Amino acid sequence: MITLGSIFINQHSSLNEVRKKVLTIVKLLSEETIVATRVATATSEMCRTLYKLSIIFEIEFALNTTINHSALWLNFTANQSLPGINLLTPFFDQVQVLTLENNLYRVQAMLSLRDQQIFSNDAIAQIKSIIQQKSRNELMTELEDKNRELYQSLEDLKLTTLMKEKLQEQNLRMGAELNVSRMLQQMILPKPEELVIEKLDIAGFMEPADEVGGDYYDVLYTDGVVTLGIGDVTGHGLESGILMLMVQTAVRTLKEIREVDPVKFLDALNRTMYKNVQRMNSEKSLTLAIINYADGEISISGQHEEILIIRNNGKVERIDTMDLGFPIGLDSEIADFINHITLNLQPGDGVVLYTDGITEAKDINKVLYGIERLCEVISKNWYKSAQDVKDAVITDVRRHIGKQKVFDDFTLLVLKRESDIYQEMPQHSEPKLKA
Repeated sequence: MITLGSIFINQHSSLNEVRKKVLTIVKLLSEETIVATRVATATSEMCRTLYKLSIIFEIEFALNTTINHSALWLNFTANQSLPGINLLTPFFDQVQVLTLENNLYRVQAMLSLRDQQIFSNDAIAQIKSIIQQKSRNELMTELEDKNRELYQSLEDLKLTTLMKEKLQEQNLRMGAELNVSRMLQQMILPKPEELVIEKLDIAGFMEPADEVGGDYYDVLYTDGVVTLGIGDVTGHGLESGILMLMVQTAVRTLKEIREVDPVKFLDALNRTMYKNVQRMNSEKSLTLAIINYADGEISISGQHEEILIIRNNGKVERIDTMDLGFPIGLDSEIADFINHITLNLQPGDGVVLYTDGITEAKDINKVLYGIERLCEVISKNWYKSAQDVKDAVITDVRRHIGKQKVFDDFTLLVLKRESDIYQEMPQHSEPKLKA
């Protein structure tokens, strides 16, 4: 048995990062994208169940090459019993519950790799590296600390003029890159007059972080159909900004040629982005959701954060997009993973889109803002205009963050179907959260 590494899960962990790691590892070992997607989804749901119960646990990855065929083991270990085993059973070949010494409990999930495989030291080292790879926020925090130490050392050692000039030159170059990225993001945002659409109330917001990410949102109106797009490119800097610009152009182009089939729409967009990413020798990808609205009905397709449907009484319905698409630019063929759902919007109903810069914003104690708090603020303010709902959310996120540095872009898009009869004060109830 070869131990590959462990991931420690607590309230500061990003479950999306865990899902991505499992997806990448299983895909590398099995070379089966569908299997990898299912296993990653099951693991993510198991983690989410334990996370909601405030159970702190560890996921250990191990590779067994001593049996007739190779197998990957995922061991969930905690100091209390672990529920949710039924989430893993359909997607793993064997799942068992163990009671260990020292009052520890473990759920072992085994995935057979079917054929006899011999994994090289380089392949095992690559998988270990993926498991040990830190999240974006952890890396940015470490980078900030290292930069602070560097500047302090430079001051203490009284650098020579030549070293200071080189440092200034580098900072100017990086500053110019970040400024260009910010300009790209702001230049392609929809203008206020584009958000004025009959019988709809729309408000959008985007604020780049200091390091600048690759958030994208757009509102397009063609032939009576309103198209909302929202996405998040991995990483920061000019490269992410350029990819975000490419996505916006591709979405508008597909709308202009009247492509309405969600599978063809996202498949064509993905193939375009994948080829450009390959040409750039880049490893970036993005989550992207496309929402079309017309005559009181919306269609949702693409994989991104959860889509929030808000009813006129303030109740919130959370739509998981995991099975509606696949990250854009990661694989050349994703048509088999694209699906869509349709929902009705009554007068006063609406939809809210966001990027993880909001839900993963941290306070001074590194506690995440979270989807539940976002739903609560939206629900309590839903009787107001879309602009007021947007302002309430952003104000509450800033209050949560306090004076902490912002590492990721904030993006929020609110669409409300106008009510036929104006109600001065709603009888809104608490938000309906997904189990």
